[in-house]
Amino acid sequence: MNFTKTIIFFFAIIFFNSNLLAEQITPKKYLSIRTSVANLRIGPSYSHPIAYVYEKKNMPVEVIDEFEVWRKVKDYQGDTGWVHLSQLSRKRSLLTTKDGIVLYKKSTIYSEPIIKIGKSEAVVIKKCIPNWCLVEIQKYKGWIQTEHVWGLENKEIIN
Repeated sequence: MNFTKTIIFFFAIIFFNSNLLAEQITPKKYLSIRTSVANLRIGPSYSHPIAYVYEKKNMPVEVIDEFEVWRKVKDYQGDTGWVHLSQLSRKRSLLTTKDGIVLYKKSTIYSEPIIKIGKSEAVVIKKCIPNWCLVEIQKYKGWIQTEHVWGLENKEIIN
């Protein structure tokens, strides 16, 4: 009898630890707002009231839950709510969190600066290497440092 209890206890420990480990290594999933106007709702249906209206196309959001065609998202300010999939895009983007971020021609600070980007600007990711992302904003394309942006994991690589 003690042997059976020991085996059950052993498997319970392994099961619970593997679930905790899986939660720790699950990467965050980011999407972006597809349109220039998107509704953030309190719940996952059109009958739920609108809590907030996003008015920034390509703004990144982190997906924290799913229900049918609805995604519970968190924005850069930590606000959460439900958005319909039709208002989301798989296109990855970043939001600048500091004013005056320099867009460079190459992925080095010694490269030619193209423009300065203001705070809370959404930029579309083309490619990322550790500490740098090739992005597009309006008609400009260049590299920015990832130190002052939201919507990217630390040292995440995107091809």
